[in-house]
Amino acid sequence: MEIGKKLQTSHLWDHLFEDSQLKKDLEELVLPDYIITCRWFAGKSSTIKHVRVDHAHRLADKKQAYYILMLEVQFKEAFSHQYLLPLAFIPDEEEAQYTEVPVISRLRADNREGFLIDALFTADFRNLLFDLMVKNKEMPLNQGVLQFESSTSFKPPTGKKVFSEILKTEQSNTAVIYNNRYFFKWFRRLFPESNPDLELSRFLNLNHFPYTAQYMGSISWLRMDKPRISLGLMQQKLDNEGDAWKWMLQEVNAFFSGFDQNHQLQLTWEPKETLFDPVKPKNLSPQTRSQLGKKLMKGVVRLGKRTAQMHLALARDNGQTSFTPVAFNPDYSVWLKNKVTYLFDLRIGLLEKNIGKLRGLAREYGQVFLDRRNEVLEEILSFDETTLCSMRTRVHGDYHLGQVLVHEDEFYILDFEGEPESTIRDRKVKQSPLKDVAGMLRSFHYAIYATLFDEEKNWTLPQHDLFDLAERFYQLLCGLYLHGFIRTAVRGGLDIGYRPEIHYLLRYHLLEKAVYELGYELNSRPAWAIIPLRGVMRIMGF
Repeated sequence: MEIGKKLQTSHLWDHLFEDSQLKKDLEELVLPDYIITCRWFAGKSSTIKHVRVDHAHRLADKKQAYYILMLEVQFKEAFSHQYLLPLAFIPDEEEAQYTEVPVISRLRADNREGFLIDALFTADFRNLLFDLMVKNKEMPLNQGVLQFESSTSFKPPTGKKVFSEILKTEQSNTAVIYNNRYFFKWFRRLFPESNPDLELSRFLNLNHFPYTAQYMGSISWLRMDKPRISLGLMQQKLDNEGDAWKWMLQEVNAFFSGFDQNHQLQLTWEPKETLFDPVKPKNLSPQTRSQLGKKLMKGVVRLGKRTAQMHLALARDNGQTSFTPVAFNPDYSVWLKNKVTYLFDLRIGLLEKNIGKLRGLAREYGQVFLDRRNEVLEEILSFDETTLCSMRTRVHGDYHLGQVLVHEDEFYILDFEGEPESTIRDRKVKQSPLKDVAGMLRSFHYAIYATLFDEEKNWTLPQHDLFDLAERFYQLLCGLYLHGFIRTAVRGGLDIGYRPEIHYLLRYHLLEKAVYELGYELNSRPAWAIIPLRGVMRIMGF
């Protein structure tokens, strides 16, 4: 157990935040040091200026009281984040139960020595949340109520003991598994309105979309004349063999290994159409189908079909104006160009700063991008909504292979929070479903080049041959995926436009996505910057 700083003030636990000195000590001495150690804290690349406890909501059952803190973290870079942190007090005599739990602070409360920890690490707190959701409770607060909601599908077996555990793969949120049947996501980052993950999960469930985790319930903070704030989301726990990224890497590795082990093999399929045209499996030669493998071909087509079915459900107009499809208009065009231009400017600055850290082809591509930046910017600013006749809908917003689970050759789509860099309002803007399609096509590109550039692989094929094979393979995957998507979308009545419009929107959103990815790679793993840079090269024809 890690030892946190000690708060000297003695007080009653039930009146913790009536002690102004203790609150000040928490804000100034304890929370800044604790937060930066948490995996869910998204501000690690910035400098904390101040942490403020905006709200401290007391939540209690017959055994114990807890506090749910809503924190504002102000950064020296002149922006702020809001986070959600539940607190529990553990007396020293119970310390043996929490040997691997990080301590927020030492504390003396109710004449007992003990320590503060994140309440989610206590089974009693987790079970309290579960019980309140089952009962659809509303807990009064100083401002508004804490609403615990459950769907009609959430029917835990009566008389069965509830057991829970925190998933150790904690990242931007904290996940709890209940009875190996329910998956609860405690949102760490707070937004001034409902979380899109909760909104889309509930909407897809209402519209009977079966290829996602079923919505079971949620926790929200409701206040008069203000948007609801989402605290947590309960869903069905899906059995799975891993995500589609892992599945795709295995298939891509098998594909390239076949050619690397036999240099006489040739991929006979020659792309005659553009990158954005569907490819029917039956139109491929027996040799190409054999080289791709039945599992990969069927899987990619099925993934395209499931993507279209998700968008058909999201486009269903059931009277909720926040989901009603809308046409393209000048306001959207201005918003999109401003958003992508701002993103582009940030990436150019980052690339100029880090170009010296890149090596080989990555540096070569990076320099081409810098030298021809005006052409890329012109492409971004050329977006013209007057040529578009399709409809915009709510979208996933951060769609890639890692957001899809695989189970028995079936795909299940998850995690609808949207792009981490975007504001909550931007994540809810209605866009073309082809934005999500472009995200998945970029993910295919990533899987291919992540395999090629894997330092543990000793490919014997010459680099030129590998790249030629990779580009034709990529185009095949895109074509198969688009075959599944477009056929299902058109048959279902999803308005995505005709062929020229589909090509136009895919090209634009592929460029947007590649520029977005470049920032992540330059900040987190510069060795992978070559992948989005190569994507920009292909899209722009450099």
